[in-house]
Amino acid sequence: MAASASSSKAPPSMTGAGAAVVDAPTGRVTAEARSVNHRFLKVSAHLSDALASLEPAVEELVRERTERGHVTVSLRFVRSSKAAAAAWHVDDAAAKAAGKRLAALAKACGVEGTVTLRDVLGVPGVVADEAAGALPPAVEKAARKALEGALDALIEARRTEGRRLAHACAALLDRVADARARLATRAPELPKAYRDRLAARIAALLEGSGTQPDPAALAREVATFADRCDVAEELVRLDAHVAHLRELLGRDGAVGRKLDFLVQELHREANTLGAKSPDPAMTAVVVELKADVERLREQVQNFE
Repeated sequence: MAASASSSKAPPSMTGAGAAVVDAPTGRVTAEARSVNHRFLKVSAHLSDALASLEPAVEELVRERTERGHVTVSLRFVRSSKAAAAAWHVDDAAAKAAGKRLAALAKACGVEGTVTLRDVLGVPGVVADEAAGALPPAVEKAARKALEGALDALIEARRTEGRRLAHACAALLDRVADARARLATRAPELPKAYRDRLAARIAALLEGSGTQPDPAALAREVATFADRCDVAEELVRLDAHVAHLRELLGRDGAVGRKLDFLVQELHREANTLGAKSPDPAMTAVVVELKADVERLREQVQNFE
């Protein structure tokens, strides 16, 4: 059996999710991180207005922790009700001036009705958010801690999924190795079987003619056939690729691109084996082999 099927080590998947919540003196930071398959590393950050200044740091941290996949990060800060109430400041002078101005404007325009407090508070400059300036260090620290927690959970989820994928790939590699063994057993029998069929056909054609088959010509034809359907090199390379894939599936870390490349090489060898196999029994095995290599190709595209 493949080492990766029983080992706890495995390359991580690109799919996973994680979340974390951290409280700050003035509110709560919630972080979520999700990732799906992507050819390269793509980071999408969605931050609440209060944390917008952290976007470059968020992307940098995600890139430090992941190597491949489309990672989407959400980081939100919600003030506590006490902090939110303390943050708002009303400029009394500006409010009085705004009320008078709105009342005068309504009268000048012939608009009926009185000016409401809502109208006054909606005038720019009347209400100010004193917390809208520089991000307090405590909130920034809480945001980073929440993001790290979400990424920790995401990475663990990707590792868990990676171990499951590695186990599935190991089972497929067992099937590929079994197909390779059956081809290696059948391939050496083909020249002899071809020689026997060809000799019988020539004998039947020359029966009663008084002419004897030319052994040298028969040997040359069989040698040409044997060379044309010789798959020894393909089987050696197939065996080497399977061994390399097993080794990669037993590693931690990002090996997805290497796995993808090796599976392409497996597919190439399977196609060559099919082209060189005039035997129906071998062709049936090659069809099974191609199907398993295609399943393997779909699986390895999920690794980081």
